[in-house]
Amino acid sequence: MLRISIPLREPFMTASSAITERELLLLVLEEDGLRGYGEAAPFEPYDGVSIDAVAHALLDGSRADGPPQAAAAEEMARLDLDARREGRPVAPPGADLLPVNATIPALPPGEAAERAREAVRRGYSCVKLKAGLPDDVERVAAVRAAIGPWPALRLDANGAWGAAEAIERIGVLSEHELELVEQPCATLEELAAVRAGVSVPVAADEPILSAADVARAARLEACDVVCVKLAPSGGYGAAQAILDAAAAHGLGAIVSSTLDGPWGIAASLQLAAAADVRLPCGLATLELFDGPLARALPAPRGGVLAVPQGPGFGVEIEPEALDAAVVERLV
Repeated sequence: MLRISIPLREPFMTASSAITERELLLLVLEEDGLRGYGEAAPFEPYDGVSIDAVAHALLDGSRADGPPQAAAAEEMARLDLDARREGRPVAPPGADLLPVNATIPALPPGEAAERAREAVRRGYSCVKLKAGLPDDVERVAAVRAAIGPWPALRLDANGAWGAAEAIERIGVLSEHELELVEQPCATLEELAAVRAGVSVPVAADEPILSAADVARAARLEACDVVCVKLAPSGGYGAAQAILDAAAAHGLGAIVSSTLDGPWGIAASLQLAAAADVRLPCGLATLELFDGPLARALPAPRGGVLAVPQGPGFGVEIEPEALDAAVVERLV
């Protein structure tokens, strides 16, 4: 197992933190000369799970009772290895290309607007802008003015607001033709209150970790869309169950990233394509990174990403590039 670090091109700003590098764990299973790779992507500012806790679970065999990211890494590595042995992709054939959104950090309004213009020049049909800060009105207005009436504009507050504040803020920001607001508040109960009080569709992210959470969100009428993330949900199979539950309850779905590495992005692309996810997904985040691992998958073109066709999850990285990112070899 390897502990790796991928630097960001610049600090990634949200309402609660600034990230300068991304640490991940890479589990490698080897049998009969073949290797399967599983990525563990805890993100402590987002999910409260430390990379040390996940490493401990993977090393001592406590994956069943440990953080979901440990289970995700083990499952991913096994799926990758088995599919490589059989010369096929992990997921059944789906779309070759998947629409994705551009992600813009919570930058000052002028800088955010310039990033949005660049996203339009590159053909993105959807821009997601981080929100939840005092200058949201200025930033959102600047971005909408920069891109015009198209493409779609999403906001992501990462749970920064209480319900009453969210209703007030979204009411003001809604004049900028928002496609949806992702996670304006922390809990499903708060999201239900917000959804009842605004006209903009609401997406639930952090509270959606299982199919049961989707069912509860539907009962509460807490959201219009669920965001599915492979790592915190516990793996490929669990994420697939969440997508199935969303479809069963008539909810839209987006497959997204917790600033995952190339293995997590590849798995998520195959998952979303196989599930026929139509909304632009939050998987164009490798371009936020610097270094060889950021180029392990083809970059977005025209607002779409190519879905890896295998074998396995289809990630092939030169040993030298991987070695350069290794912080520690744990086994």
